Amino acid sequence: MWFVDNLRVLLTALVVLHHTAATYSGLPVWYYTEKSTSEAVELGLTVFLLFNQAWFMGAFFLLSGYFTPGSYDRKGPRAFVRERLFRLGIPLVVFYFVLNPIIHIGVDHGDSPLEFYLNTIGTGPLWFVLAILVFDGSYAAFRHATRNRQPRPRNPQPPTSLAVIGFVLGLALVTYAVRTVLPVDLFVPVIGFPTSSYLPQYVSFFVLGAVAYRRGWPSAITARTGRAGLGLAIGATLLFLPLALADGTEWLGHGTLSSLFYALWDSAFAVGTVLALLALFRRRFTAQGPLLRYLSTHAFTVYVIHAFVVTAAGHALSVLDLPTLAKFAIAAAVVLPACFLLAGPVRRLPGVRRVL
Repeated sequence: MWFVDNLRVLLTALVVLHHTAATYSGLPVWYYTEKSTSEAVELGLTVFLLFNQAWFMGAFFLLSGYFTPGSYDRKGPRAFVRERLFRLGIPLVVFYFVLNPIIHIGVDHGDSPLEFYLNTIGTGPLWFVLAILVFDGSYAAFRHATRNRQPRPRNPQPPTSLAVIGFVLGLALVTYAVRTVLPVDLFVPVIGFPTSSYLPQYVSFFVLGAVAYRRGWPSAITARTGRAGLGLAIGATLLFLPLALADGTEWLGHGTLSSLFYALWDSAFAVGTVLALLALFRRRFTAQGPLLRYLSTHAFTVYVIHAFVVTAAGHALSVLDLPTLAKFAIAAAVVLPACFLLAGPVRRLPGVRRVL
């Protein structure tokens, strides 16, 4: 199903642009950040980050969950776990202990080299890889314990509107409850997990992806389903988002009414946006020419290396006396193609292709 791979390319590009925007948003959420020269630009980039965060990593987990059952069925439990540890574990360990400290070079993180190293080891953006390892391991344990193997239906049907609404409400309520103790702005330093407040979305979307594979939902998504998803995303934005943001920063969590409205918004927005994009890509992006094939093949490599490129571009552009919007535009125009262009030579390094 080429359209699913093509959607993964879009999500990877959004990750690169998301962290490029973080560089110039004024928010201390990236390796290198600059104070914006314009409050309007700072607000615009922050809004872009909030809308992205509401859905795009959940979509990554959905696609990961979708590909998991077929991989497990083909390989069996031992080979599946071994392949996941090899393909995901090696990049994670190398990034955690080697690459992440290198990206921090030039930033004061301690008085001695050892102190600097201990303060800079971490997952960085590869927290996602760590999460997938945990989810895949949990899936393998579940399959082994239940010895469950269900065939895919011959005539799959998309989920009903009632099921979609029920899922959104359930996700919103669980998310609201989690954010009473894990607000949106909380960072978990032990594993470098930057968005703990979205854990209900990530887990449920991964599970939903596995269920979608068994029931053949992606191939059954229609244009009507996509329009309904788009309407859900727009309606939630018009209804719930203003209510969530009306009371300052109360939307971050701690059991406030604003936090409930925000959970309703980002849950509905995530589900609606994913449905709309699945329908769009199933209709319009069902094939891969040489370019899309290259982008798809190198998407995971781009995810692993993009932190270097984005951070290097930020340092390089820091010497220019330009408005923030101009720097962001230049960085975005350079960084995104540079990541995909560099991915090819990186994968040609000895032994790297087997992992990336």
